[in-house]
Formats: sequence, structure tokens, C-alpha cells
Amino acid sequence: MKKNGKLYIVAEDQQSCRELESHLAGTAWCVSCFDDPSTAIAAIKVDHPGVVVVDLPSSPLRAQLVELASMEIDVAYIMVVPEGDPRQVVEFFHQNVSDVVVKPFTGERFCQAVERASGCKSLMVQNSLYREQLEKANRELEESLRILEVDQMAGRQVQHSLLPVTPLYYGEYEIAHRIVPSLFLSGDFVGYNVIFDRYMVFYVADVSGHGASSAFLTVLLKFILNRILRRHITRNDMSAMAKAPEGFIEHINRQIMALGLDKHLTMFAASIDMERNILRYSVAAHMPTPVFVSNGDVRSLPGKGKPVGIFPDASWDVQEIVLPEKFAMAIVSDGVLEFLPGASYREKEQFIADTIAKSDTSIESICEGLGVDKVKDAPDDVTVLTIRRGY
Repeated sequence: MKKNGKLYIVAEDQQSCRELESHLAGTAWCVSCFDDPSTAIAAIKVDHPGVVVVDLPSSPLRAQLVELASMEIDVAYIMVVPEGDPRQVVEFFHQNVSDVVVKPFTGERFCQAVERASGCKSLMVQNSLYREQLEKANRELEESLRILEVDQMAGRQVQHSLLPVTPLYYGEYEIAHRIVPSLFLSGDFVGYNVIFDRYMVFYVADVSGHGASSAFLTVLLKFILNRILRRHITRNDMSAMAKAPEGFIEHINRQIMALGLDKHLTMFAASIDMERNILRYSVAAHMPTPVFVSNGDVRSLPGKGKPVGIFPDASWDVQEIVLPEKFAMAIVSDGVLEFLPGASYREKEQFIADTIAKSDTSIESICEGLGVDKVKDAPDDVTVLTIRRGY
């Protein structure tokens, strides 16, 4: 900060002013002398000099100058006093005086006091400016956080409105989901629809990262799926639905790669032909593996594939199995691994399978067994999707 080069000397007479001024000869200070304290007080209030030296041991107006020192942060006050009561010196410092010079003193001592007081005041002024800037920045940050919170809440409502009804019953089939976001917005998402009163299509997606950018990609997934389904419905394309989800993940991969969002996702996409009771599915690096339960038999559905949004020419195989009259299937996102017991991935995966086997296969029972409903401040988004028939 640039130092104010003005220095005022306020003394009882011109002789005292000249004596003090002589100590500053050869310095860069622009010195003004006052032997009338009233005139000095008026000038100080207008000019705000960098330093004011006060040598008024017997003047009743010295108290007014001390009062100015207690109120002004940008002016350094130095009191010149005769040898006497040290308590008076302490009182001056309590009243925001920068320094006290006790007579007799040398010119060097006086100049040191002036420079020290000026530097101290400059630092105080600088700190005051920094404090004002910090307070302004804090106010702006609080306002930005308030706006962000409002936006996040609005985004959460939008995202929630895009989720399908849970549970959804269709014929003998039931599909349900539960999502516990780690933040206001979730990078996990599920979608399911029934097309032509025959095909139940569904997916579970886990977008990399957290927050708004990941949530926006889930909205894009919803849009892509709806657009594909509308096209098939408009064209009455039963043959395409019979092959679903063939080509679905590839289409999403091309869309994400074209957008250049620097995001990728894992996915489990599937279709159930409820007339023929056939499940067709593709796995895009989704883990843990889906758990399939039927007649007391618990197993993981086979399948693997690359994540979506990284490899432009990637493709995903479609697996197909015939569904028994009574079965249940559960797909969970990897966020559940953060709080499950077990030291290794295999142990956690086995815990998921055991929990589902012991449950009544409802979404409520599975979530309770996994501890999903008790999760607070989850480090990652948690999703559970269940499909069952004959329960």
C-alpha cells in the first residue's frame, strides 16, 4: 500500500514545532506545523495525513486529538510526553495511539517512532481493506450458495419427476426401485417402461462423479430412451422390441461420445418379453453383478462389457435366459459397497446375494437387509432395482 507522505506536527508553540520538524530534515515526509490545536483538528479531518505528532502536555485540546486517534484507522498518532507517569503512556496505547515518545529523546529515536507508526498504520489500513473485501466476498459467496442450493433443489425435483412410478405392476410382474443420492442430485438413475403391453424395458445407470453434471447426464439418458421407444411405437416396430436391448447401449455411447462431456457411465440394460417370459440383457461394466433368485437357487447373472462413453467403437453382447414362473432379480449400484460388511469385493458381493436370498424379495425387505434405509451422508449414490414374478 502507498504511504501517505503528509505529516502534521501539533505543538503548543512554533518553537516546539520547529524542534520536532528538525528531526525530520532529509526525510521524504511533507511536514506541516500547527501551534493551534483547533486548526490542526480541522485540517486532520479533511486531509487525513499519514502521521500526526502531538506535543501538547498542558493543552486541554490534547484529549480531542487522542479521541481522533481512537476513531481513525488511517492516521497514525504519536504522542510526545515529558518524563512522568507510565500509566498515562499505557492509557495512550489503549486509545489507539500508535507510539509514545518520552522526552528527552534523540532525533534517531523520533524518526524510528515515525516510521514504525506509519508502517503499523499502513498495515492496519491494508488489513481493513482486506477485511472489507473478504466480507464482500463472503456475502457474494453466501448469495451464490443460496442460488446454488435453490438450483440444486429445483434440479432434484426435476430429476425425481423423471423417475418411473415405484412399484410398477404389470400382469404377473413387479418392478420397483430405491435411490439414495449422496448429494442433492444423483448420478444414479433407473428407467423402465412397458411397450406394446408385452415388453418391459429397464436399465440401471451409474454416471461417473457426483452432483449436477452427472445428474444432467441421467436426464439425457431418460430423453434418449423415450425417443427410442417413441420411434418404435410410432413405427409399430415389434421386431426391434423383440431384439431389445440390442443396440441400445451402443446408441447411448455414440451420443455421449459426440457431446464430449468427459463423462462415462456403467449400465445394466434389459428387456423382458412378458408373453414368452424371456429376459434379454447387456452389461456395460456394471457392478456388483445382478442377483437372480428362483426356487431357492441364488446366482449371479453372467455378463460383462466396457463402460459407456470411453470407447467409440465398443459393442455390448446381449445375454438371454428363460424366466421361470417364480423368480426375483435385484440390481444394485456400486455405492452399496461403501457400507456393506466384508473386507473384499467378493465378500461384499456374497453378502448381497445372501441378503436377497433371506429376504421376501420385495424392495423394502432387500433395502432393509442391505441397510440402505439407514445410510446417512452416503459417500456415493446408492440404487436398488428389483424385478420379480409370482410373488
